[in-house]
Amino acid sequence: MAGRGRLPQTSRRKRPHPPVFGGTSSSFKDKDNDYACPICFEIIDEAHMTKCGHSFCFRCIKQSLERSNRCPKCYRSIENPAQIFPNFTLNDMILKYKEDKSAGKRNKCEQSTSKAQEEVGIGDVNNLLDLLVQKKHKLEADGKVVETFILKEFLQQIKERKEMKLKQIKSEIEVLESDITKVDDDISEYNQKYCPDHLVPSGFDVGRVFAEASDSTETNQDGFNGSKNVDKVLLQPSLASRRKKLSDHFNDLEQCYFSVRVKEVTGVDNGSNAGLEEFTESLSKFFRFSSCRPLATLNYSVDLYGASCIVSSIEFDRDCDYFAIAGVTKKIKIYEYGVVIKDAVDIHYPMLEMMCNSKISCVTWSTYYKNVLASSDYEGTVTLWDVNTNKKTKKFQEHEKRCWSVDFNGMDPKLIASASDDAKVKLWSTNNEHSIANIEANANVCCVKFNPQSRYHLAFGSADHNVHYYDLRNTKQALAVFSEHKKAVSYVKFLNSTEIVSASTDSQLKLWDISHSFSKRTFEGHTNEKNFVGLATDGDYITCGSENHALYFYYKGLAKELMTFKFDSNLLEKDSRKPEDHKEFVSAVTWKPNSNVVVAANSQGTVKVIELV
Repeated sequence: MAGRGRLPQTSRRKRPHPPVFGGTSSSFKDKDNDYACPICFEIIDEAHMTKCGHSFCFRCIKQSLERSNRCPKCYRSIENPAQIFPNFTLNDMILKYKEDKSAGKRNKCEQSTSKAQEEVGIGDVNNLLDLLVQKKHKLEADGKVVETFILKEFLQQIKERKEMKLKQIKSEIEVLESDITKVDDDISEYNQKYCPDHLVPSGFDVGRVFAEASDSTETNQDGFNGSKNVDKVLLQPSLASRRKKLSDHFNDLEQCYFSVRVKEVTGVDNGSNAGLEEFTESLSKFFRFSSCRPLATLNYSVDLYGASCIVSSIEFDRDCDYFAIAGVTKKIKIYEYGVVIKDAVDIHYPMLEMMCNSKISCVTWSTYYKNVLASSDYEGTVTLWDVNTNKKTKKFQEHEKRCWSVDFNGMDPKLIASASDDAKVKLWSTNNEHSIANIEANANVCCVKFNPQSRYHLAFGSADHNVHYYDLRNTKQALAVFSEHKKAVSYVKFLNSTEIVSASTDSQLKLWDISHSFSKRTFEGHTNEKNFVGLATDGDYITCGSENHALYFYYKGLAKELMTFKFDSNLLEKDSRKPEDHKEFVSAVTWKPNSNVVVAANSQGTVKVIELV
């Protein structure tokens, strides 16, 4: 019984080392575990130690203490999460361990390679070479297939593009044939109504007639502007000159034609002649003028040897009876247009002079009051003048820097806008002593102009290379910003209520429609990199100055200039100036409303009245 009361004897076994780190072997079997982070189980990175002596990755212990203020290893409380310290010794040990481990792997790989080389025989080498050759051939074949597919895609894309181009050309030819038929019908109708004897007959050799006329003219000149044989060349002089002009601008005209006929070409509006009529009108205006001739010459300054006498602004009054000239001599000179044109001599005196306190940058006439004129100057002052009494009636002096431009509103005669280097466009009322509104710009404002058909809209150009279009009922945000110029915008002018032309010191003019953010056309040919050279328009034609001392004329439908007018250099003035001052340029221009006359001036104060013929 005593034996039954005994408990069975069990042998004591040594407790095995517990597995650690998610099933990895104990640390004495796997040295990797000596440097493993107890949190992420990876080799410790940037070892940091807690006050209790345990080390972790810096990122791991930081994130752990953000969730709990206890050591992840021993659960002791860590009052301040900042009480963790770098373990430099452990970091050095880990770095050495990684280097030794990497070196061991390299040695093992080298040993394996050496052993493999010793065991490989000639047969194995031949088999390996055969395998490599087969692999090479396969890779070459695969590459050839890929190249063939790419070639096929390339050829297909070319074919598709050419087919699209062919389709477009066919559509264009159809439109051209339709327009040619329409024009032929118009010619036949004209021939039935009028005698066609004055037209060029079939087979007529225009070149031969001109050659004969040229030979005769050389030997039979009769008078300064006449010729005894002029009748021989009167048969078709206009046709020949127009053909030459057509040839010179052929690419521009072709682009213009298809731009107005685009709806017919794309099939949107088949059978319509509206585009043809529009292009016919453009062609008529293109041929309207062929040259320029000066009608009169004036001098803004009578001092031939004086300082700079740049003309900065020229403007006609409401009825085009008078025009004002202003510039850096601080004088506004008023001339009567009819008297200037009728005088047989080139010595013209102003009917009135008004003296300012500073150099004048711009003048503008009221479109309602014939005797009211406004000026802006380099001191930032906007001045109102009564031309009848030759007196200042009001001065606005809120601009902090130079004022470049001033303009009257065409619909509200009391409203004035001014633009300045202080990055502001200010609105004034002739009834108020102070500005009534401001438009804040991000850069110097060089020019401002009201929409001629609206009392609420204006455009201005600035040194940020942009043209800004605003509704005055909301001056906080622009209605549109036109941003294709590469340099400062020096002028903006309205051709009509929806089209704006801008000039910039990037030597370009750009035509904009206020309903689109992109330009309709870019005009190039003149040179303008530094100076204010003037800009004017009559609604269809645009003229601007150039730094090569010439005046350029453009038609709004074509990018290339129609013609140029070169100013003559004043030799007397040129000899009196320093060599660096010899660069003359056209500085101002204006278009006499509803006429073919422009008035332009250069940097030496020479003013010319020019007629387009």
